[in-house]
Amino acid sequence: MSVKQNLSAVAGGFTALLKTRLELLSLELSEEKGRLLSVLLFGAIGLLFLHLALTVVAILVGLFFWNTEYRYIALAVLVVVYALVGLGCLLLMKKHLGLAVTPFSATIDALRDDADALRGRSRSAQPVAKKGDGNE
Repeated sequence: MSVKQNLSAVAGGFTALLKTRLELLSLELSEEKGRLLSVLLFGAIGLLFLHLALTVVAILVGLFFWNTEYRYIALAVLVVVYALVGLGCLLLMKKHLGLAVTPFSATIDALRDDADALRGRSRSAQPVAKKGDGNE
């Protein structure tokens, strides 16, 4: 084979490899988009109904204590409880964002494997321990 044919074969292989990796990336992107949209939708609906429930509870507590001398204390307790719950939720959200799985991890792993293969190394090609070398 001539050099031109070899270069053409290498370019064709590289193009096929790149096409496969881009298809994997687009698949992961669509999965991540769908997951994110469903999480945002359910989160927004949940927040709306929780907000409505807390509003009604606050009105009920205010009406219950309105004719007593404890109405301001009751409203202050509601404010403190709501503030603590809100801060707790924000801290949990921050914790969960830090624990999130890396998006496109399969694509990153595939590209890393490709780079290792092009360098002449392979992840699966680990040295096999020989008997008697202490690695048993």
